[in-house]
Amino acid sequence: AAGLCGPSSSREAPGIADSREWKAVAAAAEAQKAKHLRDQLQDGARNAALACEAEGVLLDFARQKVDPSTVAALVDLAKKAGVEEKRDAMFGGAVINETEKRSVFHAALRAPKGSAPMMANGEDQVAFVNGVLDKIEDFCGRVRGGKWKGATGKRLTTVVAVGIGGAYLRPEVL
Repeated sequence: AAGLCGPSSSREAPGIADSREWKAVAAAAEAQKAKHLRDQLQDGARNAALACEAEGVLLDFARQKVDPSTVAALVDLAKKAGVEEKRDAMFGGAVINETEKRSVFHAALRAPKGSAPMMANGEDQVAFVNGVLDKIEDFCGRVRGGKWKGATGKRLTTVVAVGIGGAYLRPEVL
């Protein structure tokens, strides 16, 4: 199998690190090394070109060592890598977690209750996530309120929760 950035052997097809787009980003990064951010911040046209507002949030990239041509090179690289298609596949519920052979829906972790359903793995991931979060909230309330007792019958003073991470969303309590 090919490595993340390129072939893992000389017999494999070239990876993205061999692409014109990758080389353009590498060249832009090299060019930025010669520039000091303090000086770049004095360029009003650069600063304006690297800031935009969306949904009431200001996205200001001027405080990064980039210029508009660097951003253009990064966008070209993202297109070459198929980032938009991969994002759409994730939001569409496609199986993209190849290790577990399942879809992912990280966006559902941030969706407030009552959000539109996000279907993946045959289940509304928003409802699933909110159901798990409700159980966690209930458990925490019982522990904090002293209703959930330890094996000795005493109130719990310490809880260790092990988060597995990744696509697994369920608490494991020791």
